[in-house]
Amino acid sequence: MKSYLKFWWIAVLFVGASIIHGAGTVADMRDQREVARITKRMKTICVGRFLVDLPEEAEAELIRPRVDGFEINSFHESGDEFHSRVAERESQLRAVPDRLAGVNNLEIAQEIKTEAGLVGKIFVHGRTVTEGTRANGLEIERYRYEGIDLEGLVHAGGVSFDITGSSFSPRYVNDLPKLIAQLIPNPVNQIPTASGFCIDRAYFHEPLSVSQREEVVLAARLPSHPDMEFLLIVAAGVTPAEKGLLERNRDSHGWMSMFERSNVSTIRAANRSIDGIAGDELVQRFSEDNSATVYNFWWEVAGTRDNVFVPHISFTMDTGKGEHGPVPSSLSQDVALRFWDKISSSIRVRPSVAANAIPTQARLTPASASSPDRAPPPR
Repeated sequence: MKSYLKFWWIAVLFVGASIIHGAGTVADMRDQREVARITKRMKTICVGRFLVDLPEEAEAELIRPRVDGFEINSFHESGDEFHSRVAERESQLRAVPDRLAGVNNLEIAQEIKTEAGLVGKIFVHGRTVTEGTRANGLEIERYRYEGIDLEGLVHAGGVSFDITGSSFSPRYVNDLPKLIAQLIPNPVNQIPTASGFCIDRAYFHEPLSVSQREEVVLAARLPSHPDMEFLLIVAAGVTPAEKGLLERNRDSHGWMSMFERSNVSTIRAANRSIDGIAGDELVQRFSEDNSATVYNFWWEVAGTRDNVFVPHISFTMDTGKGEHGPVPSSLSQDVALRFWDKISSSIRVRPSVAANAIPTQARLTPASASSPDRAPPPR
């Protein structure tokens, strides 16, 4: 009797294992079909000096671009709307009193036209002066710092670009027209062939130096999986952090309580090179307070201060993002891993050809730009 029960229990275990194995095979097949469906049609996006492939359905935008201390904002606008807005902006700046309560707040309002077809105006305004005395060893010395605000409003082919910077040293006033001269409109975000730095609806032609600290962010979502978010940050010329992604993750676990650690599972934590660029990869599963299981995928490159082709890079893919808090991941762990591997592996330096530099089209010379005691621009 005992022998019969023993064999019966073994048979139950065998059948149960077969069922589980079969379920796993079905799940794997479903995961493979889902990855194939999402990635059947892909599109390539230029992000700074890099390319990345995303599903064709992805809703993607390039945000927060900065070059040489200037913020750049691009948007669709008709020519009439643009010229009306520029005129209104000039009137606003002229109406603001200067630092001495005078009428010289707007120091320069100069038209600009580039070889790439951009037209518009550059405004220099809002001069500030800070002066006084300070100790220098046993001596007391006087100091004087000046700052100005720079705005370049330009337009071409139904797209406007606002390029702005605040508290610049007047000695750098000509950096703005030079940068505008290097801006090439690209309304439909085609992949450029010439070398340079891609932003939304345009790219900056060479030469650009690492000291200009170019940066841009790609944000994307999938309509078929609204709980998923992608974020790719590229920033050149920044000082690498003292600790890399993997070390910071180990430190963070030391700060967690036992309960918090029990809700986090590390799936991958290792060095990973993509397109010859060495970085750290971290993949984790989180059990949220509402019992939703979500995943975080992260690849990070510390970057260098002297090479625009090895910048700081942070690429993340998150699942379980809900409008009112975490929601269960719409992708299983296996399919999410396969999807992450495919997308992240596509990051690469954009192939390009050298081209002649574009000359500066204008020079701006404030009356007091020659003072030697001014703070550097915010770079």
